[in-house]
Amino acid sequence: MAKMYTITREAAAQSLGISTRTIDRYIRNGKLSYKKVANKVLLEKEEVRALQDDFAALHQELDTEVVSSSSMETRSSTPLAASNPQLEAIIDQKIEKFFLVFKEKDKMMEEKNKIIFVLQQRIGELESELKHMVALPDYTKEKQEAILEKQKLEEKITQLKHSIKNEKSKNLIFIGLSFVLLVVALFVFLKK
Repeated sequence: MAKMYTITREAAAQSLGISTRTIDRYIRNGKLSYKKVANKVLLEKEEVRALQDDFAALHQELDTEVVSSSSMETRSSTPLAASNPQLEAIIDQKIEKFFLVFKEKDKMMEEKNKIIFVLQQRIGELESELKHMVALPDYTKEKQEAILEKQKLEEKITQLKHSIKNEKSKNLIFIGLSFVLLVVALFVFLKK
């Protein structure tokens, strides 16, 4: 027989008297099968009914146990568990289920807290990195500007070296000519 996925999560939660988060947990644990249709999660009709029957039976069991235990207590002065070993076994079973559920919830909370702690640490690390980080496009732009500035300065240095060399050459020529003129003038002056 084909499964009929017709009940939404919200409707199932409302009919069972539980939250949609609990429905999601049942889906993750495989207690309920589902089908996704147009971004809606639909649950299998018979599975929801079976779960509803289980919940009703559990409530009825608890109510029956409470009523029968209170009537037994009024009838006898002996302890209830000692007079009814079957009731003692049922109570132990219910207490064991309760503690298993409680431990499972504690485990889930602990795992979620660990995940939250790790994520908070990572967020702090990333925020710290962001404070000290230079955006790549800005860094590249600054590097290119620095390279262009360096090239301009190197060109100026080369031009200055050239002009200094030219000035030295001119000065040497001027000193050489001055010396030659001085020698010629001295020679002419001494000849007279």
